[in-house]
Amino acid sequence: MIMAKRALITTWLTLLVLTLLMWFLRGYRGADWLVFVVLVLVAIKGQLVIDRFMELRHAPVLWRVALSGWLFIVLGVVGIVRATSGS
Repeated sequence: MIMAKRALITTWLTLLVLTLLMWFLRGYRGADWLVFVVLVLVAIKGQLVIDRFMELRHAPVLWRVALSGWLFIVLGVVGIVRATSGS
């Protein structure tokens, strides 16, 4: 029980640090690489939420693939649209 709470607190703190990192990166406006750094950070955060807070780490493979796949498809589409846009 204590280890579960410790793991959740560690995960929450990791999410908080990643969010703060993205907040600090907002100052680099116009940097093309920044979009992809933020997408990677969002992917890490999304996977942490799926695994820890939604408790799908030990769920059937189909559920994990469905949610993780949705996350990476959405982020992939955003990345492709950003990479192919003119601005």
